[in-house]
Amino acid sequence: MNLGLVVEGSTDEESYSKLVRRIRNDVGGLQVRSCGGKYKLKNGFVGYLKEFQRNNAWRINLALVIRDSDCLPSQQIEQQLRDVLEASGFAPHFPVEFFATPCMLESWLLSDLGTIRTVAANRGARSRADLQNLVITPHHDANDDDTFSQVLSRFGLPATPAVYGEIAAAADFELVNQRCAHFREFCRRVRLH
Repeated sequence: MNLGLVVEGSTDEESYSKLVRRIRNDVGGLQVRSCGGKYKLKNGFVGYLKEFQRNNAWRINLALVIRDSDCLPSQQIEQQLRDVLEASGFAPHFPVEFFATPCMLESWLLSDLGTIRTVAANRGARSRADLQNLVITPHHDANDDDTFSQVLSRFGLPATPAVYGEIAAAADFELVNQRCAHFREFCRRVRLH
């Protein structure tokens, strides 16, 4: 199975690459394109889908276009992206799945503090892991990106694509599902085709 991913930014690129490979053990080729933000994604993803189709060597079987919903209704964002593709007149020869993450990627990664602690220890980071005064809601929240950044900082980790990717590669999917049940839907769509 060869996949094409179109995502918002470099931290998404690293994280979703790891998550998709964990969800599907049959991923061969993986082409990932980062757009530099959700608005650039909306205006540029069709060009990346065309690129995926043009390059026959990649043999893309499925494309995923993923962006954060920022806690807005996911279905509306996904429909908006479908409408953009339809209005473009381009019909790829592979299926395209649109997914708006409720609320954001950081909501999922924040779900497993144990993995963040392990990544920090493996990297030799100096932890100031006093998390008692930090409010982490039991369900995804519109402030999860700020909270995630604070958690990384307190564990002595930089908010880099590599760190995001390491956390995504080791996160406990059961904990992610408990905090954000919509993660199951993401897994289902990744496995759908």
